[in-house]
Amino acid sequence: MKPSQILIVEDDRKMRLALREIMTKEGYSVDTVETGEAALGRVEETSYDLVITDLKLPGIDGMSLLKAIRKSRPDTSVVIITAYATVDTAVEAMREGAEDYISKPFNLDEIRIIVKKVLEKKALLDDNRLLRNQLKKKYSYDNVVGNSEAMIEVYKTIDKVKDAKATVLILGETGTGKELVARAIHYNSTRSGEPFLPVNCAALTESLLESELFGYVKGAFTGALKDKLGVFETADGGTVFLDEIGDISPRLQQVLLRVLENGEIQPVGSTARKKVDVRVVAATNKNLEELMKTSLFRADLYYRLNVISLRLPSLLERKEDIPALANHFLRKYSAENNKTITGISKEALQMLEGYNWPGNVRELENVIERATLLETTDEITVDSLSEKIRSSLNRSPVVLEEDLRTLEEVGRAYIIEVLEKTGGNKVKTSEILGINRTSLWRMMQRLKIVA
Repeated sequence: MKPSQILIVEDDRKMRLALREIMTKEGYSVDTVETGEAALGRVEETSYDLVITDLKLPGIDGMSLLKAIRKSRPDTSVVIITAYATVDTAVEAMREGAEDYISKPFNLDEIRIIVKKVLEKKALLDDNRLLRNQLKKKYSYDNVVGNSEAMIEVYKTIDKVKDAKATVLILGETGTGKELVARAIHYNSTRSGEPFLPVNCAALTESLLESELFGYVKGAFTGALKDKLGVFETADGGTVFLDEIGDISPRLQQVLLRVLENGEIQPVGSTARKKVDVRVVAATNKNLEELMKTSLFRADLYYRLNVISLRLPSLLERKEDIPALANHFLRKYSAENNKTITGISKEALQMLEGYNWPGNVRELENVIERATLLETTDEITVDSLSEKIRSSLNRSPVVLEEDLRTLEEVGRAYIIEVLEKTGGNKVKTSEILGINRTSLWRMMQRLKIVA
């Protein structure tokens, strides 16, 4: 591991050499200079972890040096040492960004402890910064793959709303990538440095979900041995992603509505309310408007959540994105599994494009991951695809006119064929196609199918 780099700025030769000896013995890489001007030159050339500077220096003094370093190297920590300690100078130094302030004379243990503490804090901040940058890169727009017209509209909406505080409601079938889009909104927003916390509302009972979201106080129920922060309080300043929002109970819908309206949470078992600054992004694969009609979902909560609405298309509605998605997942899993698969055969890609994908992008990802593990050549072949996909295309081919060549036209003809065989029954048709009725209706509208 590379040793921490320290610059000592001290005009007193004995003090400068003593500090250098102490820091070198602690295993740090140490440089020394006598003046503030010389220090600025070194800081410009080298990214130091810590600068230890005397307050009183010839020319540029320690306070001016501190301000210059904070401006040019904000990630470099600064500790000020002086024999002229006053409360005012200490307060000013800390206000200008110094990590600590040491009065002369000091003992060796004191300086060792302070330097260790400052460098440990900096290492933690550097790790957090690195993690945030990795997350931002992982959930950048580049990872929401697709150039179809429907996905371009999704990108445009994300870009418009990413920095707003308004709630976002993401609609789409299971497997369309709702959480990925929610993360893209967060990690490309001004809240990206704060937590993003997802909660699957369908996976918990009412009481567990309430405790998870809002926390509880000691003694709130049997087993509550100490206070516990909820997701909303933990994510203060960041984003809470409520997946499967259509599954929460009527009582919790009322509680959530109050939180969205007032920005306050009330832990289970507590009478006190706490203010939180949280952006809420919710998602569901259910038709909330239909649930409102049957009083299973509150209208006031729906309108509070649906300030900004994003509908993610099913993979069947964006089949032109299948090659890009398949190759994206191939690169990902080929790298993860140390494989050298560089492409997908023409026959395998045609088979992927011809499948209906009831599980959407998630199913495609699973298929490519499996194929990557099983493939022994340098490209994904038909033999590596699952039997389910291969057998799904063994149906009688649709008879087409010679001029019907595009994938969209083939899809239109097949939907018409299924509608005719089901006597126009849209429920049975959607089941055979592996899509929901809403997606079928949209496709019929887009393809101008009358039935």
